[in-house]
Amino acid sequence: MKRTNKTNNLVLMGVMTAIIFIMGLSPLGYIQTATLKIALVTIPVSIAAFALGPKGGALAGLSFGITSAIAAFTTPGAFLAPLVSISAVRTVILCVVPRILVGLLAGTIAQVLKTIKVPAPISGGITGFSVAFLNTIFFMSTLLMMFGDSETVKGMEGHQNLVLFIIAVVTLNVAIEWISCTVITSAVALALSKAGFISTPKKKASAH
Repeated sequence: MKRTNKTNNLVLMGVMTAIIFIMGLSPLGYIQTATLKIALVTIPVSIAAFALGPKGGALAGLSFGITSAIAAFTTPGAFLAPLVSISAVRTVILCVVPRILVGLLAGTIAQVLKTIKVPAPISGGITGFSVAFLNTIFFMSTLLMMFGDSETVKGMEGHQNLVLFIIAVVTLNVAIEWISCTVITSAVALALSKAGFISTPKKKASAH
């Protein structure tokens, strides 16, 4: 049973990593709007975090960060292009570090929820929302730390206050990202649970 679970985890991690790279390096992972991109690539990160816990979440977050960093240098867009020109190193940090932390924390949240026997659809939905929400929080806070003194960030509404800054960028686009990540991860969590891909902690037998 342990070998089967380990094999399932390796297969799932490999599949999620492949999906993240395909989505992250193609138009499939993002929906471009007039202001921001809606990041659909957070969905496989959420699934990995839910199914595989902190380690799987962190690895999926790392994959997300790597694809984000590659895109920043190959197809940066109007937002990232000025940041790359200011500092390539800080741009890589901005793209990678927050995503690793997102996967790690979301995986920890999922692990706790499964330990206390929260049903898969609910724990999956919470994990999905956590990834989308934390991605926004961590990315924006890291942006302020790395580029807070740049004209690009200074020109954004509320840049002097983290809370106001995040509220300013939480447009309908970001709300759609949060909702889609929550709903889809919840549905996939239920499917994985029914298929036996998710191993939940078993209750200890009571002593007689």
